[in-house]
Amino acid sequence: MKRILEKASLLALSTMLVSTFAVSPAIPQMIEHFAQQGIAAAQVENLITVTSFAIMVTLLANGLVVRFLSERNIIIAGLLLMAIGGALPMFLTAYPLILLARILLGLGIGLINARAINIIGNFFTGQERVQMMGLRGSAEVLGSAGLTLLVGWLTQFGWQPAFLVYLFALVILALFVLFVPKEELLARMEVKVEENAPKVKLDKTMWMMGIYLAFLAFFVINVNTFLTIRIPQIVLAKGIGTAQQASLILSLMQVMGIVAGTVFSSLVGRLKDWLLAVSYVVFGLAVVGIAFADNLWVLGLGGMVSGFFYSIILTIVFSQVTDRVPKALLNAVMTIVLMGCNIGGATSAILPTYLEKLNPTPTGAFGIYAIGCALISAGLIYKQLKK
Repeated sequence: MKRILEKASLLALSTMLVSTFAVSPAIPQMIEHFAQQGIAAAQVENLITVTSFAIMVTLLANGLVVRFLSERNIIIAGLLLMAIGGALPMFLTAYPLILLARILLGLGIGLINARAINIIGNFFTGQERVQMMGLRGSAEVLGSAGLTLLVGWLTQFGWQPAFLVYLFALVILALFVLFVPKEELLARMEVKVEENAPKVKLDKTMWMMGIYLAFLAFFVINVNTFLTIRIPQIVLAKGIGTAQQASLILSLMQVMGIVAGTVFSSLVGRLKDWLLAVSYVVFGLAVVGIAFADNLWVLGLGGMVSGFFYSIILTIVFSQVTDRVPKALLNAVMTIVLMGCNIGGATSAILPTYLEKLNPTPTGAFGIYAIGCALISAGLIYKQLKK
């Protein structure tokens, strides 16, 4: 039982990693409220996106933070910042103060972002690590979906109560403090330093691997976020369904992400090193299917397939970092990869605009993304055949 609680506590760290956009359902009410103060809708939307930039700043500053705080204290500080910064808008009405609170939330997420993944690599080995990495991905998607649903319910009481969902960070903090032994965490960190003392700096090989994995993560996140934005537009523009049905497809995409995490270790066992190439091939086909879908069933199937393999690809990327990088360099390389993740999400609404100018055909950005998937797949297949 103790081991189960420890695993659950470690997985819980991932449930709020993508909580930046959890309060999105409250945006319309916030726009209406702040309009009375003369604040534009774009500025209100900035309250959501500014958190992502704070996360990236914190990721870059991680090397400085570890000089002053232990890994355990960094995680505790991160969770406290998430709870305080996340929930403060419940009690605030002034735009500048809410903006500051959202920055605090980003700082908190940035502190635990890499550690929530790296801690799996530090605590587990072999097949158990593969299984836990898959479950970690499921926990991340489940947390995102659960918080978003809760926000949707809370908005009936106004936009401010929606921010109370961030108090869940205190529950995670309690689990971490109670069930992740301080001595065990410290011992694993000490082994990490002793075993890798000569390799304290990133060499060219580690840099290249970090950039390579960051690109794979950047691309799949950029495409998947683009799909979640465009699917509702496709449903309404083609007249093949309603807004509620489009929302159902997006929910099913998240459900498939949870399923992907639970079967990840089984897929790794069957396909081994081929799993990444196969996943990118099928993900690319799903993008094409969504682009040319002329009915709700095809669109829904494409969305579910893309959601499944999106989660598989990301889990492979994170698994490769924990498997192939010396423990002393885990935070550094994971920071590079997570920068790719954050940039992928941050540019998902901007990049397609330029891609559609580059490809002024009915397929637009979908066509460019499909070609990108094909090129990446070809490169991954070639790499496997060379082995």
